[in-house]
Amino acid sequence: MTHPSPRDQAKGLVLAVLGVLILTPDTLIMRLVGAEPWTTLFWRGAMMTVGFVLLALVWYRGRTVAAIRAIGGLGLLISVIWTCNTVFFVVSISLTSVANTLIIVALAPLFAAVIGIAALGEPVRPRTWLAIAVAFAGIAVIFADGWRTGALVGDLAAVGTAVGLAAHFVLVRAARPVDMTPAVGLSGITTALAGLVGAHSLALPPEGVLMMAGLGILILPLSFAMITLAPLYIPAAEVSLVLLLETVLGPLWVWLALAEDPGPRTLIGGGVVLAALLLHSALSLRASRQQRRAAAPAL
Repeated sequence: MTHPSPRDQAKGLVLAVLGVLILTPDTLIMRLVGAEPWTTLFWRGAMMTVGFVLLALVWYRGRTVAAIRAIGGLGLLISVIWTCNTVFFVVSISLTSVANTLIIVALAPLFAAVIGIAALGEPVRPRTWLAIAVAFAGIAVIFADGWRTGALVGDLAAVGTAVGLAAHFVLVRAARPVDMTPAVGLSGITTALAGLVGAHSLALPPEGVLMMAGLGILILPLSFAMITLAPLYIPAAEVSLVLLLETVLGPLWVWLALAEDPGPRTLIGGGVVLAALLLHSALSLRASRQQRRAAAPAL
């Protein structure tokens, strides 16, 4: 294993940070649109489909059809899982606070480690088990508050999002070196169909359509593409560390724009979860760098 060059490290870090920063207004836009979940799903899926088609025409050019065919049956499974993940996410945002949703979704890398045992036979290190135990203690505090305030269903939907995202991570890793980005693009079609079936009305005010267009055509494709490319240049642990920015910035934008107060129990439970994830990512990054240094040829 070769040690990444400073140029590659900088490129990976820029991709990860820009991808996360572009993504952070996602939940605020959904709050501002204020539509019912199934209406939001239709517009999110439809606009995301347009965005990924435009991205594919630029990125793959004449290889677009070949790239879609290359994903195979596993890619179709990934597409279905991403659709379910999107449904859970939108439902969660509508039934609980943005802070609760993003804190719980941040557990996806830990769920991925557990799923990886069965799917890929990957061992789970002691630090991961410890992080899972501590993080779930924080989640218990959030769930207790959700039970009290009636937001428990939204919190459980966020768990579904985290599990779906974790399954996506594992399957994409299992599919290497095939590029599974088209699978995420295809999920836009199935997400829009799910919204079409479930929505009582698809009507949005003009400003709502514009916001969903910006989200689906620009924000989601660009951010997902950058976050997917970042691990090609820097370790996954480093990408996971950067992804924690969304857990902090997403609720911050909603609080600044709409004064949505997450509440003291969410802050306490979220602090425990973020501390566990931060420590786990830092230790994983340290171990990854030590392995690369050990494997590097002596000068």
